[in-house]
Amino acid sequence: MFVAVFGLGAFQKSGLQELKKLNYKIIGFDENKKPVNKNLVDNFFCIPFKNKNKILNICKKYNVISLFAFSTDAPLNIIGYINKKLKLSGYKERDVILIKNKNNFRKFLKEKLKINTPKFLFLKKLKIESIKKNMLFPIVCKPDVGSGSRGVFFCKNINLLNDLFKKNKEFYKKKNIMIEQFIPGTEYAVDGWIYKKNFIFCCLSKKKRTKPPYLLDENLVINYQNNLIKLKIKKLMKRIIFFSKIDNVPIHLEFIYKSNKVFLIDIAIRGAGFGVYSNILSIIMNQSTDLILINLLQNKKIIFNAPNKKSFYLSFFKSSINGNFKKIINLNFLKKSNSFFELNLYKKINTKVSPLENGADRIGHYLLMNSPKKLSKDIKFLAQTVKADVQ
Repeated sequence: MFVAVFGLGAFQKSGLQELKKLNYKIIGFDENKKPVNKNLVDNFFCIPFKNKNKILNICKKYNVISLFAFSTDAPLNIIGYINKKLKLSGYKERDVILIKNKNNFRKFLKEKLKINTPKFLFLKKLKIESIKKNMLFPIVCKPDVGSGSRGVFFCKNINLLNDLFKKNKEFYKKKNIMIEQFIPGTEYAVDGWIYKKNFIFCCLSKKKRTKPPYLLDENLVINYQNNLIKLKIKKLMKRIIFFSKIDNVPIHLEFIYKSNKVFLIDIAIRGAGFGVYSNILSIIMNQSTDLILINLLQNKKIIFNAPNKKSFYLSFFKSSINGNFKKIINLNFLKKSNSFFELNLYKKINTKVSPLENGADRIGHYLLMNSPKKLSKDIKFLAQTVKADVQ
């Protein structure tokens, strides 16, 4: 039996391997001619995901029974479209349209749920006077459709807006502009699943963001313990499920927590990226989260384990200047740490790098795992010691 997988990058490897264990023949689609996991599929096609009819005909030819995307939402539009055309289980086109389009989603939150969200404004073109009239600064500007934080920036006053927008203009081509009120506070993420109209909680993550204008994740404490926030998110998800009718999908929520209130920033129907979903959440759940996703999208019965309390710390390497990446400073301290779990470099030595403006600018990451107390001690030391050397 054939299944189709969209996206064959480094963080999709474990999902592909899980499908192999189940003896599926895999049709792989990627917009890159030489994706790193091309060798794990039986038939490979390099086709833009916007080419819906060509991809649909290939799926028909091979009698594909299921479509998957592991920890990426870039292909969800085409997956939802084909599922509807071929009447397959999995991602529904209606759900994808609701969640992926920020305008649709914000209207849903405001009109249906009436929950706390930042004040927002949607524009087809940048209109300074309209923003000045309707919004209070500081603001966050972002494309209404996108991923990897591309084109997302913070702006503290109206005088800086034009220059920042021009710098990021390439990310707004054929897209609307979303202007969002900036809410100071601690940002968190929650990962889990919607299964048979119920929310299955996996873990809470506490984030530290980079300084403005680009608000990107600098590091995260994954499986952070806070029962009050956990309870509030469970109540929120119950309402989202009831009003949206979304079912049998992974869920990744991002929100600001301030004054005991949750301000929902974003929601995605995919697993967290950078190996968090496949590797870390599998450890927290004591079961393969890739297999959970496969069974979820095929509408099969799933028995979820209770999440444990193992703590993780994910920290990204970045550059503050334009230059060449030379090495990781004090790498020996990192590898000797009792909490050391993983090192992953996205850039090769002597590769040109630039200051962090979106997810693609990251140099790599390291991951620690330990008990909360021991992990906290190692974080304090390694965060000050281990860095990327750029010259």
